[in-house]
Amino acid sequence: MTPLDLLASPFAVIALALVIGYLLYAWSRRVAPPFTPYGDRTMPYVGGEACEAQAYRPGYDFFYVALFFTVVHVAVLVIAVTPPGASLAVTLGYLLVIALAVTVLRWEQ
Repeated sequence: MTPLDLLASPFAVIALALVIGYLLYAWSRRVAPPFTPYGDRTMPYVGGEACEAQAYRPGYDFFYVALFFTVVHVAVLVIAVTPPGASLAVTLGYLLVIALAVTVLRWEQ
């Protein structure tokens, strides 16, 4: 493995990006003026109007939608990374199991 391969490895690139990001953060914190709270400066501001707090509590249907998307996305990921030599019966069987799981998930009692 050459030194260029080591520098181009994902771990080295991520480490370098983190170091550059931290140096940029440290530099910008040093040159920015200190924060002084006054007036409405600490209030949330959205589109020219003061933001009023609102509570939104999603129902349990949101849980089912999120779980459905998770199951379907994992199924797509598993099918996408199946080896090229996998038989069609195995893939269709897996899709059948996923379809059954989604059916059970949405079964109304």
